[in-house]
Amino acid sequence: MTQSLNSMYGAVDLSGLAGSADATAKPAAESKKVPGPFVLDVSAANLKGVLENSKNVPVIAGFYSNASDQSLAVDTQLRALAKKYEGRFQLARINTDVSADVAQAFGVSGVPAGVAVLQGQPIPLYQGVPAEGQLAPLVEKILQAAAQYGITGVMDGTESQEPAEPQLPPHMKEAYDALDKGDYATAHQEFKEALRQNPGLDAAKVGLHQVKLVERLSHEDRNAVLAQAKVAPLTDIETHMRAADIEVALGHPDAGFSRLIDVIKATEGKERETVRERLLELFDAVGPHEAIVTQARRKLSAALF
Repeated sequence: MTQSLNSMYGAVDLSGLAGSADATAKPAAESKKVPGPFVLDVSAANLKGVLENSKNVPVIAGFYSNASDQSLAVDTQLRALAKKYEGRFQLARINTDVSADVAQAFGVSGVPAGVAVLQGQPIPLYQGVPAEGQLAPLVEKILQAAAQYGITGVMDGTESQEPAEPQLPPHMKEAYDALDKGDYATAHQEFKEALRQNPGLDAAKVGLHQVKLVERLSHEDRNAVLAQAKVAPLTDIETHMRAADIEVALGHPDAGFSRLIDVIKATEGKERETVRERLLELFDAVGPHEAIVTQARRKLSAALF
């Protein structure tokens, strides 16, 4: 499957299509009805059927991860668009936590990402978070391109063909269930075991380091630590690591990353290595494929070399 997808990747050109037709208009009465839901959770088991559908209905594959809030937000927008267009395209949702093989087949290395499929041919749409208001125009372009290729079918919305959510890798369900209950000790052990069994499972790595972060912050006076860090010299690595933990937990990872990179520039030897290791843990807690982490990695490399 990987070879056939990659050999056709980007084969359809969408340039020059913007604004040429009103794709939101209702489909013609003679449009072919295709059985199946507007939104379909996709794994390797049913991918072939999705590719077959793309001969009759445009397919938009949206890649997301439970460990990436940004990708979940994009997924929510795509599902709303799928409902709005009432089957003019089928949304194929791919959870990379459980279907990494499908992501690899499409050449997707991070989330959020989107790929259109027309007549079995993948067309890259976006990698990273689309700009505000960009998704709807992308759908318009896909529908216009599909019409030029004679792909004007409409999904009939039947839900009976939608498969059950793909099973999570071993220990991941137990870890997520423990998180829901606030049982961080159990979640820690389950994520750790999932990672031991599958060292390449990013979702387990992210989950483990998020739990470690919560555990480190469980007894912190956040305001006091941040106030202390304002006046602490950069060589006070413990205070700045605690402050960086808090900044990441409060949703300001850029501040936490920048703080620790400044500390790395000001230290050396064992202290520098300790701070570098903590920064890498925070990268994993945020998500290894997030754009802000990629940018911070470049800054870290510059600081080290």
